[in-house]
Amino acid sequence: MSILPKGIHPIIYALFDADGALDRGAMRRQIDVCIGQGAAGIATLGLATEVRHLNAQQRRQIVEWNVEDIAGRVPLGVTVFAQTPDEQIEFVEHASAVGADWVALQPPASATDEAGLVAAFSRVLEATSMPAALQNMPQFIGVGLSVGAIVELAARHNRIIGVKQEVSATETADLVVRLAGRAQVLSGRGGIELVDCVAAGVAGNIPAPEYADHLVALWDHMSAGREQEAREIYRRVLPMATFVLQSLEALTTYGKLLFCLRNDIAFCQRAGAMAPTRFGLKALEGHACGLGIDTSDWDDRLTGLF
Repeated sequence: MSILPKGIHPIIYALFDADGALDRGAMRRQIDVCIGQGAAGIATLGLATEVRHLNAQQRRQIVEWNVEDIAGRVPLGVTVFAQTPDEQIEFVEHASAVGADWVALQPPASATDEAGLVAAFSRVLEATSMPAALQNMPQFIGVGLSVGAIVELAARHNRIIGVKQEVSATETADLVVRLAGRAQVLSGRGGIELVDCVAAGVAGNIPAPEYADHLVALWDHMSAGREQEAREIYRRVLPMATFVLQSLEALTTYGKLLFCLRNDIAFCQRAGAMAPTRFGLKALEGHACGLGIDTSDWDDRLTGLF
C-alpha cells in the first residue's frame, strides 16, 4: 500500500478497566465506533494513546488487538515510539508481522535536534520495508523537522508515503506544495485549522476520536465543495478542540472522558493520570452542548468519579 485513503483517521485512546489493565471490550468498541462513523482509517499508539506510559508488552498488545478488531475494514497505521532507532526498527517489524498497514515514525528520544532526527529516521527507513509516515509535532515532542528537511528525506527514501504534519496551516500548505505529490500530508492537532488544511491539499487528518464524527462531516463537505457548511461545523468544533488540546494531560482526561460518555464506555483513568475536576467537567459539558451532544444523563453517569 503506497497511498492512504483520504479522510479522517482517528488515533485511538488507551482504555483501561477499574483494575488498571487495558480493557479488551472497550478497545474493540472504540474501533467499531470509529469505523461506524466513517473513519477512512485507524491510527494507534500516538500521544493520545498515552504511548509513553505504556510498556512494550502493552504497546504490542494494542496493535495486535487493533489488527484483529479492524479485520481489514480500513487501513491501520501504527505510531512507532521508542528511545532509539534500533528499538523503532524492532517495533516496526512487529507491526508488519501482525498485519498493520503502515507506520508513523515518532521522533525517538535519542534525537535532540533536526540533524539527529534526520539521521534517526534515515536509519529506520533504510532497515525496514513498511510504508512509513514521519510525525512532525515539535510543540509537543520538543524536536521537529523543517519543511526543507522533510522534503529532503522524502526525496532520499521512497519508503516515505506521508507526513503527519502538526503545525500551522500555512506551514502545512508550504509542505504540500514543496512535496509536489511525492508523499501525502496529513494534519493533526485535533482538527484545528482543518478547513484551511483541506483547502491547502492535505490528504487527511489524524485526530483523537471524541468528536471525529464531526470532522468526518466537515471533510465530506469540503470534498464536495461545500466550504460554508464545513466552516459552520468548524465553528462548533473549535471551542471543544481548544479545550481538550490545551495539553496532552487535558486530551487524555477530558477528550477520553467525552469519548466514553458519548459511547457508553466506563471511564477509568490510567494510574497516575490527571483526574478531571468539577470545574473541568462543567466546561466539558458546555462545549459538548455546543456540539449538539446530549448531556442530560451526565450527572448520573459521573456519580462516583470524585
